[in-house]
Amino acid sequence: MATIKNILIPTDFSETANLAVAHGANMAKLFNAKIYLLHAVEANIPIGAPGEPALVIEADNIYNDAVAQLKKIADELTQKYQVEIATIAVNGKPAAAVAEAVKENNIDIIVMGTHGASGFEEFFIGSNAHKVVNLATCPVISIQVNSKNVGFSNIVAPISNSTHSRQKINNIIELAAKYNSTVHLLGLLETNDATDAKKFEIKLESVEHTLNKANVKFTKKLVHGHNPAVEAMKFSEEVNGDLIVIMTDHESDLTGMFLGTVAKQIVNHSKIPVMSIRPIPANYEEFDPAGGTGEIL
Repeated sequence: MATIKNILIPTDFSETANLAVAHGANMAKLFNAKIYLLHAVEANIPIGAPGEPALVIEADNIYNDAVAQLKKIADELTQKYQVEIATIAVNGKPAAAVAEAVKENNIDIIVMGTHGASGFEEFFIGSNAHKVVNLATCPVISIQVNSKNVGFSNIVAPISNSTHSRQKINNIIELAAKYNSTVHLLGLLETNDATDAKKFEIKLESVEHTLNKANVKFTKKLVHGHNPAVEAMKFSEEVNGDLIVIMTDHESDLTGMFLGTVAKQIVNHSKIPVMSIRPIPANYEEFDPAGGTGEIL
Protein backbone atom coordinates (compact mmCIF):
# COMPACT_ATOMS: atom_id res chain seq x y z
CA MET A 1 0.00 0.00 0.00
CA ALA A 2 2.26 2.75 -1.30
CA THR A 3 -0.66 5.15 -1.16
CA ILE A 4 -4.42 4.91 -0.90
CA LYS A 5 -6.17 5.83 -4.13
CA ASN A 6 -9.05 3.38 -4.31
CA ILE A 7 -11.12 2.31 -1.28
CA LEU A 8 -13.63 -0.53 -1.40
CA ILE A 9 -16.49 -0.40 1.11
CA PRO A 10 -18.78 -3.44 1.05
CA THR A 11 -22.13 -2.77 2.69
CA ASP A 12 -25.19 -4.76 3.66
CA PHE A 13 -26.88 -1.55 4.85
CA SER A 14 -26.63 -2.63 8.51
CA GLU A 15 -25.60 -0.41 11.43
CA THR A 16 -22.08 -1.84 11.43
CA ALA A 17 -21.78 -1.37 7.68
CA ASN A 18 -22.86 2.25 8.07
CA LEU A 19 -20.02 2.79 10.55
CA ALA A 20 -17.61 1.30 8.01
CA VAL A 21 -18.97 3.66 5.36
CA ALA A 22 -18.31 6.64 7.65
CA HIS A 23 -14.75 5.47 8.33
CA GLY A 24 -14.12 4.82 4.64
CA ALA A 25 -15.54 8.17 3.53
CA ASN A 26 -13.41 10.03 6.04
CA MET A 27 -10.35 8.15 4.79
CA ALA A 28 -11.23 8.96 1.18
CA LYS A 29 -11.41 12.67 1.99
CA LEU A 30 -8.04 12.61 3.77
CA PHE A 31 -6.31 10.70 0.96
CA ASN A 32 -8.26 12.28 -1.91
CA ALA A 33 -9.21 8.73 -2.87
CA LYS A 34 -12.10 7.23 -4.80
CA ILE A 35 -14.70 5.09 -3.03
CA TYR A 36 -16.19 1.95 -4.52
CA LEU A 37 -19.39 1.22 -2.63
CA LEU A 38 -20.38 -2.43 -3.08
CA HIS A 39 -23.49 -4.43 -2.27
CA ALA A 40 -23.90 -8.08 -3.21
CA VAL A 41 -27.49 -9.26 -3.58
CA GLU A 42 -27.62 -12.75 -2.15
CA ALA A 43 -31.36 -13.36 -2.42
CA ASN A 44 -31.24 -17.17 -2.74
CA ILE A 45 -34.23 -16.93 -5.02
CA PRO A 46 -34.47 -19.39 -7.97
CA ILE A 47 -34.74 -16.92 -10.83
CA GLY A 48 -37.15 -18.15 -13.44
CA ALA A 49 -38.34 -21.15 -11.43
CA PRO A 50 -40.98 -23.06 -13.41
CA GLY A 51 -44.48 -21.97 -12.52
CA GLU A 52 -43.31 -19.24 -10.14
CA PRO A 53 -42.99 -15.98 -12.14
CA ALA A 54 -43.57 -13.94 -8.97
CA LEU A 55 -40.12 -14.97 -7.71
CA VAL A 56 -38.48 -13.32 -10.70
CA ILE A 57 -40.25 -10.08 -9.88
CA GLU A 58 -39.22 -10.35 -6.22
CA ALA A 59 -35.57 -10.88 -7.13
CA ASP A 60 -35.66 -7.90 -9.48
CA ASN A 61 -37.19 -5.78 -6.74
CA ILE A 62 -34.47 -6.75 -4.28
CA TYR A 63 -31.74 -5.85 -6.78
CA ASN A 64 -33.39 -2.56 -7.78
CA ASP A 65 -33.87 -1.65 -4.13
CA ALA A 66 -30.15 -2.27 -3.49
CA VAL A 67 -29.23 -0.04 -6.43
CA ALA A 68 -31.45 2.70 -5.05
CA GLN A 69 -29.99 2.41 -1.55
CA LEU A 70 -26.44 2.55 -2.90
CA LYS A 71 -27.26 5.68 -4.92
CA LYS A 72 -28.82 7.34 -1.87
CA ILE A 73 -25.74 6.63 0.26
CA ALA A 74 -23.41 7.77 -2.54
CA ASP A 75 -25.30 11.05 -2.97
CA GLU A 76 -25.17 11.73 0.78
CA LEU A 77 -21.43 10.98 0.97
CA THR A 78 -20.64 13.11 -2.07
CA GLN A 79 -22.44 16.05 -0.53
CA LYS A 80 -20.88 15.61 2.92
CA TYR A 81 -17.30 14.63 2.01
CA GLN A 82 -16.89 15.86 -1.57
CA VAL A 83 -15.35 12.57 -2.68
CA GLU A 84 -15.66 10.57 -5.89
CA ILE A 85 -17.87 7.50 -5.53
CA ALA A 86 -18.73 4.57 -7.79
CA THR A 87 -21.48 2.13 -6.83
CA ILE A 88 -21.41 -1.59 -7.56
CA ALA A 89 -24.48 -3.80 -7.19
CA VAL A 90 -24.04 -7.46 -8.14
CA ASN A 91 -25.88 -10.72 -7.75
CA GLY A 92 -23.83 -13.30 -5.89
CA LYS A 93 -21.84 -14.15 -2.80
CA PRO A 94 -20.44 -11.07 -0.95
CA ALA A 95 -16.89 -12.42 -0.48
CA ALA A 96 -16.61 -13.40 -4.14
CA ALA A 97 -17.97 -10.01 -5.19
CA VAL A 98 -15.38 -8.25 -3.02
CA ALA A 99 -12.55 -10.32 -4.50
CA GLU A 100 -13.68 -9.49 -8.03
CA ALA A 101 -14.04 -5.78 -7.24
CA VAL A 102 -10.53 -5.68 -5.76
CA LYS A 103 -9.05 -7.04 -8.98
CA GLU A 104 -11.13 -4.97 -11.38
CA ASN A 105 -10.66 -1.62 -9.65
CA ASN A 106 -7.08 -1.77 -8.30
CA ILE A 107 -8.34 -1.49 -4.74
CA ASP A 108 -5.72 -0.39 -2.21
CA ILE A 109 -7.69 -1.04 0.97
CA ILE A 110 -11.02 -2.52 2.07
CA VAL A 111 -13.05 -0.97 4.89
CA MET A 112 -15.90 -3.17 6.08
CA GLY A 113 -18.10 -3.91 9.06
CA THR A 114 -18.05 -7.11 11.07
CA HIS A 115 -20.81 -8.83 12.95
CA GLY A 116 -19.80 -10.37 16.28
CA ALA A 117 -20.87 -13.96 16.82
CA SER A 118 -22.14 -15.54 20.00
CA GLY A 119 -22.51 -18.87 21.76
CA PHE A 120 -20.48 -21.76 20.42
CA GLU A 121 -19.57 -19.65 17.38
CA GLU A 122 -17.86 -17.07 19.61
CA PHE A 123 -14.52 -17.52 17.86
CA PHE A 124 -15.74 -16.42 14.45
CA ILE A 125 -16.61 -13.00 13.11
CA GLY A 126 -19.36 -12.72 10.50
CA SER A 127 -18.66 -15.26 7.77
CA ASN A 128 -18.40 -12.73 4.94
CA ALA A 129 -16.02 -10.48 6.87
CA HIS A 130 -13.96 -13.50 7.91
CA LYS A 131 -13.58 -14.65 4.31
CA VAL A 132 -12.51 -11.19 3.17
CA VAL A 133 -9.97 -10.68 5.98
CA ASN A 134 -8.68 -14.20 5.44
CA LEU A 135 -8.19 -14.04 1.68
CA ALA A 136 -7.78 -10.37 0.72
CA THR A 137 -4.54 -9.46 -1.02
CA CYS A 138 -4.82 -5.82 0.08
CA PRO A 139 -5.12 -4.50 3.66
CA VAL A 140 -8.53 -4.79 5.31
CA ILE A 141 -9.85 -2.58 8.09
CA SER A 142 -12.63 -4.35 9.99
CA ILE A 143 -15.02 -2.10 11.89
CA GLN A 144 -16.93 -3.36 14.93
CA VAL A 145 -20.38 -2.16 15.92
CA ASN A 146 -19.05 -0.21 18.93
CA SER A 147 -16.44 1.70 16.85
CA LYS A 148 -18.35 4.95 17.07
CA ASN A 149 -15.43 7.37 16.71
CA VAL A 150 -14.39 8.04 13.13
CA GLY A 151 -10.65 8.50 12.67
CA PHE A 152 -7.47 7.03 14.11
CA SER A 153 -5.73 9.24 16.66
CA ASN A 154 -3.94 6.41 18.49
CA ILE A 155 -2.63 3.54 16.39
CA VAL A 156 -1.50 0.41 18.23
CA ALA A 157 1.36 -1.47 16.56
CA PRO A 158 2.20 -4.84 18.17
CA ILE A 159 5.72 -5.92 17.23
CA SER A 160 6.69 -9.56 17.72
CA ASN A 161 9.97 -11.37 17.20
CA SER A 162 9.09 -12.65 13.73
CA THR A 163 10.42 -12.09 10.24
CA HIS A 164 7.42 -10.20 8.90
CA SER A 165 6.34 -8.18 11.90
CA ARG A 166 7.86 -4.90 10.71
CA GLN A 167 6.24 -5.00 7.27
CA LYS A 168 3.26 -3.05 8.56
CA ILE A 169 5.32 -0.01 9.58
CA ASN A 170 5.07 1.72 6.18
CA ASN A 171 1.29 1.32 6.25
CA ILE A 172 1.23 2.75 9.76
CA ILE A 173 3.39 5.72 8.79
CA GLU A 174 1.07 6.55 5.90
CA LEU A 175 -2.01 6.47 8.12
CA ALA A 176 -0.33 8.37 10.95
CA ALA A 177 0.68 11.18 8.58
CA LYS A 178 -2.88 11.71 7.33
CA TYR A 179 -4.66 11.24 10.66
CA ASN A 180 -2.00 13.05 12.73
CA SER A 181 -1.83 9.93 14.88
CA THR A 182 0.38 8.84 17.71
CA VAL A 183 1.73 5.33 17.17
CA HIS A 184 1.98 3.11 20.23
CA LEU A 185 4.57 0.38 19.79
CA LEU A 186 4.02 -2.74 21.84
CA GLY A 187 7.02 -5.03 21.94
CA LEU A 188 5.83 -8.59 22.54
CA LEU A 189 8.57 -10.82 23.91
CA GLU A 190 7.46 -14.37 24.66
CA THR A 191 10.68 -15.71 26.19
CA ASN A 192 13.12 -14.70 28.92
CA ASP A 193 16.13 -15.67 26.82
CA ALA A 194 18.78 -12.92 26.86
CA THR A 195 19.81 -13.54 23.26
CA ASP A 196 16.23 -13.25 22.03
CA ALA A 197 15.81 -10.07 24.04
CA LYS A 198 18.92 -8.53 22.46
CA LYS A 199 17.76 -9.38 18.94
CA PHE A 200 14.35 -8.02 19.73
CA GLU A 201 15.80 -4.75 21.03
CA ILE A 202 17.65 -4.32 17.72
CA LYS A 203 14.37 -4.83 15.87
CA LEU A 204 12.55 -2.25 18.00
CA GLU A 205 15.38 0.25 17.55
CA SER A 206 15.05 -0.17 13.80
CA VAL A 207 11.31 0.53 14.00
CA GLU A 208 11.89 3.58 16.19
CA HIS A 209 14.47 4.91 13.74
CA THR A 210 12.00 4.52 10.87
CA LEU A 211 9.26 6.37 12.77
CA ASN A 212 11.62 9.14 13.81
CA LYS A 213 12.77 9.57 10.22
CA ALA A 214 9.14 9.92 9.14
CA ASN A 215 8.44 12.44 11.95
CA VAL A 216 5.76 10.20 13.44
CA LYS A 217 4.92 10.60 17.13
CA PHE A 218 5.21 7.35 19.04
CA THR A 219 5.42 5.69 22.42
CA LYS A 220 6.99 2.33 23.27
CA LYS A 221 6.29 -0.42 25.77
CA LEU A 222 7.89 -3.85 26.10
CA VAL A 223 5.95 -6.69 27.71
CA HIS A 224 6.53 -10.38 28.39
CA GLY A 225 3.52 -12.58 27.88
CA HIS A 226 2.33 -15.89 26.50
CA ASN A 227 -0.81 -14.57 24.80
CA PRO A 228 0.09 -11.74 22.39
CA ALA A 229 -3.55 -11.17 21.44
CA VAL A 230 -4.59 -10.51 25.03
CA GLU A 231 -1.58 -8.26 25.61
CA ALA A 232 -2.28 -6.26 22.43
CA MET A 233 -5.94 -5.68 23.27
CA LYS A 234 -5.16 -4.82 26.90
CA PHE A 235 -2.52 -2.34 25.73
CA SER A 236 -4.94 -0.76 23.26
CA GLU A 237 -7.26 0.06 26.16
CA GLU A 238 -4.37 1.56 28.16
CA VAL A 239 -3.46 4.00 25.39
CA ASN A 240 -7.06 4.68 24.27
CA GLY A 241 -6.24 3.10 20.93
CA ASP A 242 -8.65 3.40 18.04
CA LEU A 243 -6.88 1.11 15.55
CA ILE A 244 -4.77 -2.04 15.91
CA VAL A 245 -2.57 -2.96 12.94
CA ILE A 246 -1.59 -6.62 12.58
CA MET A 247 -0.06 -8.99 10.07
CA THR A 248 -2.21 -12.02 9.25
CA ASP A 249 -0.31 -15.26 9.71
CA HIS A 250 -1.88 -17.54 7.12
CA GLU A 251 -1.51 -21.22 7.83
CA SER A 252 -2.76 -24.05 5.63
CA ASP A 253 -4.65 -27.21 6.41
CA LEU A 254 -6.90 -29.59 4.49
CA THR A 255 -9.69 -27.02 4.36
CA GLY A 256 -7.57 -24.26 2.81
CA MET A 257 -6.39 -21.00 4.36
CA PHE A 258 -7.25 -19.66 7.78
CA LEU A 259 -6.07 -16.83 9.99
CA GLY A 260 -3.28 -17.49 12.44
CA THR A 261 -4.44 -17.96 16.03
CA VAL A 262 -3.32 -14.59 17.37
CA ALA A 263 -4.62 -12.63 14.39
CA LYS A 264 -7.95 -14.43 14.65
CA GLN A 265 -8.32 -13.59 18.33
CA ILE A 266 -7.62 -9.91 17.73
CA VAL A 267 -9.93 -9.57 14.72
CA ASN A 268 -12.71 -11.46 16.50
CA HIS A 269 -12.52 -9.84 19.93
CA SER A 270 -11.04 -6.37 19.52
CA LYS A 271 -13.36 -3.55 20.60
CA ILE A 272 -11.71 -1.16 18.14
CA PRO A 273 -11.06 -1.37 14.38
CA VAL A 274 -8.37 -3.78 13.22
CA MET A 275 -6.23 -3.35 10.12
CA SER A 276 -5.13 -6.74 8.80
CA ILE A 277 -2.23 -6.98 6.36
CA ARG A 278 -1.10 -10.10 4.56
CA PRO A 279 2.69 -10.53 4.90
CA ILE A 280 4.94 -10.63 1.88
CA PRO A 281 7.07 -13.80 2.00
CA ALA A 282 10.71 -12.95 2.62
CA ASN A 283 13.35 -14.52 0.43
CA TYR A 284 16.88 -15.24 1.61
CA GLU A 285 18.19 -11.79 0.75
CA GLU A 286 15.33 -10.11 2.62
CA PHE A 287 15.59 -12.29 5.72
CA ASP A 288 15.50 -10.31 8.93
CA PRO A 289 18.90 -10.64 10.66
CA ALA A 290 17.14 -10.19 13.99
CA GLY A 291 15.54 -13.56 13.29
CA GLY A 292 12.89 -14.97 15.55
CA THR A 293 9.83 -17.11 15.29
CA GLY A 294 6.27 -16.94 16.49
CA GLU A 295 3.05 -15.25 15.48
CA ILE A 296 3.19 -12.61 12.82
CA LEU A 297 1.94 -9.42 14.39
